[in-house]
Amino acid sequence: MSKRIVSVIGIIMIMIMVASLGILPGCKNEVAETEEKSVEVQEENVEEDSDEVDENAEEATAETEEGVQEDPDGPIVVTDGLGNEVTLEKPAEKVIVFAPSSLETVDALGGMDKVIGVDNWSVDNNEPLAEGFEGFGDYQGFNMEKIVEVDPDLLIVLSGNPPEDIERVKEYGIPVYTAEVASLEYVYSEIINIGKMLGLEDRAVQVNVELKAQVEEIYSKVKDLGEDEKPKVFYMVFNDPLWSAGSSTFIDDLIVYAGGLNIVSADGIEGYVEYSVEKLIENNPDIIIAGDGGMYDAKTSDFILKDERFASVAAVINGDVYIVTEKYVVRPNQNSIIGLTMLATAINPDIFGDFEMIK
Repeated sequence: MSKRIVSVIGIIMIMIMVASLGILPGCKNEVAETEEKSVEVQEENVEEDSDEVDENAEEATAETEEGVQEDPDGPIVVTDGLGNEVTLEKPAEKVIVFAPSSLETVDALGGMDKVIGVDNWSVDNNEPLAEGFEGFGDYQGFNMEKIVEVDPDLLIVLSGNPPEDIERVKEYGIPVYTAEVASLEYVYSEIINIGKMLGLEDRAVQVNVELKAQVEEIYSKVKDLGEDEKPKVFYMVFNDPLWSAGSSTFIDDLIVYAGGLNIVSADGIEGYVEYSVEKLIENNPDIIIAGDGGMYDAKTSDFILKDERFASVAAVINGDVYIVTEKYVVRPNQNSIIGLTMLATAINPDIFGDFEMIK
């Protein structure tokens, strides 16, 4: 098989992985344009947001609870990840969830009894939370006949799902909430939104407060590091062709909160993109991190350490290459604290202790 064909197959595979988990590159660029953040502004916002969590946690919690319960007899109105307003007349009792990350949030809120179906990808890949459920479609297309037949109160979908199918669902009068999460701040909003839509707002507030406290505990230890003190990090989404995550991505946000400097976002690159080996060598990262699922071939750090293309890179020379449990890094939800913990120990072991892969 020629290298060109291998490259094309590799790109297709990474697109499938990215779309399945809800981190489609094009949608990240849309979020980036909306927020208009540079890398420097992002880090400044991270610091400001964390200070606010630290100083005003109790006040923010009270405001959140008040906002959630403002009109218990009125319709439920939330704004999804794409800025669309979603209205439900009452809490949803029958929900189809096409987003694995959102399904984990529903589970954390105690709402799995409201789920009546999931996406095909979760069923086909034996996702634990999808066990016993039927698939109703995925990013390649919805099974509209099945969806209409079960008459759900709500669909929670990914930004990468077919827009024409989403519009058809809406035409049947079924509310659709699109999950699009590019930062930890978006995670907090999504937890509250899902809690509102399922009538589980009290639990959502509790999960949010706990998550914010855990994130702040980590970030407080690295937020005062100078730029020259932050290890340079490269997150390898795919190995051949080489893909990574730039600014306006959830992975980049986790690297920032873990006290690292993402060399791809430092180059002014946004979204999930192909990144040249030459650039990697030039920027010479101190740390290389990869997920245990995205590259398909790489399940141990030896796969990267033995790759001759990276032989001159500091991370490889010093053995600072780490494989993390990918779902905790690419699925933005309350479980992302596990991904953040792994990244923090990989990037700053002197502060957080030795790296340990958490399954």
